[in-house]
Formats: sequence, C-alpha cells, structure tokens
Amino acid sequence: MKLTSAGVTRRSATGRRNPRVLPRFGCHGLRVFLNRYSAMVLAVSLLPLAYAGTDDRSEWNRLQKRAEAGDVAAQNRLGDAYLNGSGVAVDYKAAIAWYLRAAGKGSAEAEYNLGIMYLTGRGAARDPKQAFGWFRKAAESGEKMAQCNLGALYEQGLGVARDTAKAATWFLASARQGDAMCQYNVGVQYMDGAGVPRDVGEARRWLDLAARQGYAAAQYKLGWLYANGEDSVHDLREAAYWFRQAARQGEAMSLYALGLMAANGEGIGQDPVAAFALLSVSASGGYEGAIEARKQLEATMTAGEVRRGQDFAANWAKNKEALLNQLQDQP
Repeated sequence: MKLTSAGVTRRSATGRRNPRVLPRFGCHGLRVFLNRYSAMVLAVSLLPLAYAGTDDRSEWNRLQKRAEAGDVAAQNRLGDAYLNGSGVAVDYKAAIAWYLRAAGKGSAEAEYNLGIMYLTGRGAARDPKQAFGWFRKAAESGEKMAQCNLGALYEQGLGVARDTAKAATWFLASARQGDAMCQYNVGVQYMDGAGVPRDVGEARRWLDLAARQGYAAAQYKLGWLYANGEDSVHDLREAAYWFRQAARQGEAMSLYALGLMAANGEGIGQDPVAAFALLSVSASGGYEGAIEARKQLEATMTAGEVRRGQDFAANWAKNKEALLNQLQDQP
C-alpha cells in the first residue's frame, strides 16, 4: 500500500510509478553572521576568532596601543573582542567605534562588520539602509560575504529597491569566490529564472558546487532536481545520495524526502521502519508535512514495526549513521 499525494507517489493507470514532486523551497535569506573570524549568528558552523582574548593585561594594552596608533588589524581585533566578549566585557557600541576607525582606513572587513551591526541592531538602531551602504563598500572591495549579503538585500528589497538582476550580479560575484551560500542562491535563481534566464543545467552546476562544500540547503535542492527529473535528468539513486548528505545535518525536508523514498522503495530499498523514523525526525525538525505522511505510513505497519521506528527516532543522534548507511547499502 502506497501513501497518497500527501507523501509517497501513487501509481498511474498503467501501474507505473509517477515521478514524485517534492516540495520546492526558494532563495536563501540573508547571511547574518558577524565576520569570518567571529562566531556566526546564523551559519552552519563556527569559524575561529582571530582574537580569542586574553587575561594578560600587558598583551591587551599592547593591542590597544597599536589600535590607537592606527593599526587597522588591531582596530578590527579590538572590535571583535568587544563584540564577542573576548578578554573584555561585551560592548557593541565600543565594537562599532573600533570598526568605524578601521573602516575609515578602507578595511573591507570592518565595513562588512558594520553592515551586520546595522542590519541586526547591535550597538545602534537597526537601519537596513546603513547596512546596505556598508555592505556595498565592502562588496566593491571584493569581500565575498558582503557581496552575498548585498545580493540578499537586493533580492529582498531590504534597505534598497528590490532588483533581482542586481541580486544575481552580486550573488554570482560571491559564488565565483567559492561562497557556498551564494553558490546555492545562484543555483536557485537559475532554477526559478529570477534575475537571470531560467537554466536548469546552470542551476544544477551551482547547486552541485555548494552541495560538495556541505551546504545542506543545496544538497536538498540538488536531490530535488534529480528526484523530479528536471532537465531530463531523472536519477533517484543520485537524489537519495544528496538527501542522505543533508539528512546527516538534520535538514528537515531531506529527512522527509528520504522517508518517502524508503516508504516507496524508490532509489533505495523499501524500509517502512526507517521511513517512519525519518519522517518522525523531520516532523520534530519542523516540517509539518511529515506528520501526515507518517500517519498514513503507520496505518500500513505492524505494532512492532512502529515501536522500532519510534525507538530509532527517539535515539536519532546515536542511530542516524547506521540507519542512513543501511539505506545506502540497499539496492
């Protein structure tokens, strides 16, 4: 018994499975994190601080003297320190003051940081127009994260009139420097024809670049392309591969998609217990569609199978590698 359109595919009158149409999701939002050296506010991982702080007052005093003397790197490090509370109490206004001094000497890093401060309202009133101005300065100097955020501001019409073509220009500039989020955004724009002509082949190319850097949203979207046969490339095993990569990172839509494939036995071997667990974890991750799919699947399972699926889901952190590898090894 197959799930209905809320979840797994139905069969056509000829008895052949229809290609599943998995849900889309659109262009990623703003990349809001503080700088390449600081702890990110919204990102997939933490990057190391350039200035980790110290209890050695003599070292702190030397850093401050260099900053006061006009050393741009020291000014940025003091901004980082006040921003993150590294060796000193958190003080956003002091962070802005030091970033302003560094930006006055043309530091793209400081300009980017100031854009984030004004965008998020840290140490100053939230002001998207000010954020746009600082991001543009840094972007024009080649700072790839500023280029990505500038594209996002254009795409969302935040602090500037919405312009998807300009968004595409800045996303592409950042993507060409290897920024995974912007590689994803470029892929989505080509997929949707937003700011650029629709080109599924180009979309696939950019999504693949981002996915291979471990960017979960791109891994899901790439799996979606393969599952739906866009651009005449229909490969459920390849779809399952990319869904697995994103599922390892807890990406809810990929857990859902992989659960549907395990329930149907498409691209991977049919495994209702694994499907139940995957749909449960997806639902816990916030995807409501997984709840209805799980309900329909549960109606086809034995009580013992349901209990096993529940146990897998309850201990997901411990069980996920074994379960995902088990699916990977099935024909």
